Amino acid sequence: MKTIAPFISIFFFSLLFSCTAKTTEKPESKNAIIAEKKPAIDSSRFDIKKYNERRIKEGHYDFEFTENGKNIRQRYSLPKRDSPDSDGEYAEEISKKWNPFVIRKGYNFKGQLIAWSQTFRLEPINKSYEYDESGKIIKITNYEEKFKHSFTDIREFLLKAKGIDIYDTRQAIARRVNHRYEDPTQVYYDIYVLDKKDEKNDYRIVIFDDTLQIKEYRNENKSK
Repeated sequence: MKTIAPFISIFFFSLLFSCTAKTTEKPESKNAIIAEKKPAIDSSRFDIKKYNERRIKEGHYDFEFTENGKNIRQRYSLPKRDSPDSDGEYAEEISKKWNPFVIRKGYNFKGQLIAWSQTFRLEPINKSYEYDESGKIIKITNYEEKFKHSFTDIREFLLKAKGIDIYDTRQAIARRVNHRYEDPTQVYYDIYVLDKKDEKNDYRIVIFDDTLQIKEYRNENKSK
């Protein structure tokens, strides 16, 4: 796959572990919603014991493998220096080839689910969930509230307008930007369209979130 430097964003691993498992947080903004009754997803598949045996045997923390057509990545993060009683935390990422969606799950040392989120490549989408040890949701964050349209909306719109599918990373690499500052032109979807035959013909599409206005930026640095 081609490396598209402008579209590499930093995804902080701490997103999955932003709260202590036994602590119920108060919402800091309208994006933080407390207490749904049922968890977003079951936590049964990460075998912590098996993972630790392999980690000790092979001497590293990061494993990638394919299972039932899905790409699985499992990792362990060491205890923080300022938390000597911590046993560290585990993370699992589930994705498919040529698909931008990634499921990200965090577990405590007992193998209990403590965080669940979904990203579009590296960007958080929909809602993320954090849990206590009993499996009760203690925090929900909604990442869609800042946008009028979702990636699903943009996909359908762009398929009709240009025949481009942003759910296929062989066709396009998409991200979204929100620098609103009372200016709707600063909220947009930024899409890098890939040419299968010649990367010199790759170009950029910007779709403004408020209006769905499309602008194209070709190599000659002109917009349409």
